[in-house]
Amino acid sequence: MNKPNEQYAYFTVVGDFDPFDITARVGVQPTKSWRKGDLHPQNRLERKFSRWSLHSTLEQTRPIEEHIDDVLAQLAAHSSEFKIISSEFGGVLEIVAYFNSDYPGLFISKSQIAAMADFGLEADFDFYYIYSDRREDT
Repeated sequence: MNKPNEQYAYFTVVGDFDPFDITARVGVQPTKSWRKGDLHPQNRLERKFSRWSLHSTLEQTRPIEEHIDDVLAQLAAHSSEFKIISSEFGGVLEIVAYFNSDYPGLFISKSQIAAMADFGLEADFDFYYIYSDRREDT
């Protein structure tokens, strides 16, 4: 039996900045952040850029479209601040999925596209097809 698909979305900005400044400006704690020069906890190499990210709050088994809505709603709660940060640092909506059982497709609604455009977001899709229909007995 295959694991269920796992997917999530998040808003992110990268560059040469202090993540604490982004937090202060938008008034929201990031889900993840780091500063250029910080050591990566796994490989102990210096980070080459700063990152500030705000992830969906939903379980990763929920549909991708719901994760997009969740992130956009979080941004909308501090709309003017996130619009400025996105414009200044090149905001991106990252959409990530690990397809363990099937590919359900992706539908981005007009309202989602309009909200992404309103925040000046680019979109980056990282989809990983993990499923294999190879039989265990072969």
